Amino acid sequence: MKKIISVLVLSSIALMSGDKLLNIYESPTCGCCDLWANYMKDKGYKVQIHKSEDFLKTKEKMNIQPMYQSCHTGVIDGYAIEGHVPEDAVAWLLKNKPEDVIGISAPGMPQGSPGMEQGYEEEYPVVLMLKNGDYKIYGIYKGHNLITTN
Repeated sequence: MKKIISVLVLSSIALMSGDKLLNIYESPTCGCCDLWANYMKDKGYKVQIHKSEDFLKTKEKMNIQPMYQSCHTGVIDGYAIEGHVPEDAVAWLLKNKPEDVIGISAPGMPQGSPGMEQGYEEEYPVVLMLKNGDYKIYGIYKGHNLITTN
């Protein structure tokens, strides 16, 4: 209960100060999740990390279909940020606030995506997850760079 109250207080303070509060739910043993969290901090987000063996419950609560899942889930302004999504895609989501969307995902763990930089960059889709379970492709990325949009 004490932890819940402190999270609510910190969340309220962040919202009043205009910070972009991003809660990240992840496994206690995942290192790439922490790298993505640091990337988002460097981009100006206030990040709260929640490490738990029950991190998959957040995916279920947010209604993230298995095909869109990755190793961690961020939650910001009621939207799910699933996996290693580049910050510019998150910023687009927060600016446009599409009503038919539950969040945005970089499904799987694409090599070269933010937090997954290991010398090789593959092209990967970033998708808007729709409330009805379908998706729309937001764009194709290579590393941190958007290379095509739909």
